[in-house]
Amino acid sequence: MNELFQLAKILRETSTVFSTLSMQALDSSDITWQQVLILEQIAISPKTMGEISKAIDLSYSTTSGLISRLEQMNLVRRFRDSSDRRIVWAALTERVPANMNLQEGIGCMPATLDSLRELILEKEILS
Repeated sequence: MNELFQLAKILRETSTVFSTLSMQALDSSDITWQQVLILEQIAISPKTMGEISKAIDLSYSTTSGLISRLEQMNLVRRFRDSSDRRIVWAALTERVPANMNLQEGIGCMPATLDSLRELILEKEILS
């Protein structure tokens, strides 16, 4: 049981480190990592809300909320499928350049992942 508590503490510490580093990487609190994941999903072509939700492993309602915020920033637009009105699609708006490299905005991601790995290794969880 002690190992379980130790693991929970390490996970909490790792989450805190990741949050701090991700805010530095994004250089702003205007967009979150989850929103970046959504933008990456629809960068090449529009996807349905269900496809996006599965791809980023978040609930449909959470994904919908994130996309709502991206809509407010005029980065994403939603539209209904022409043959089945129940299906909702998401696409980038004209505000996002077609050749936009989403990785440029998160250039220090490898450092972030390395920092997280070092924290975990320090705690001797991975060998």
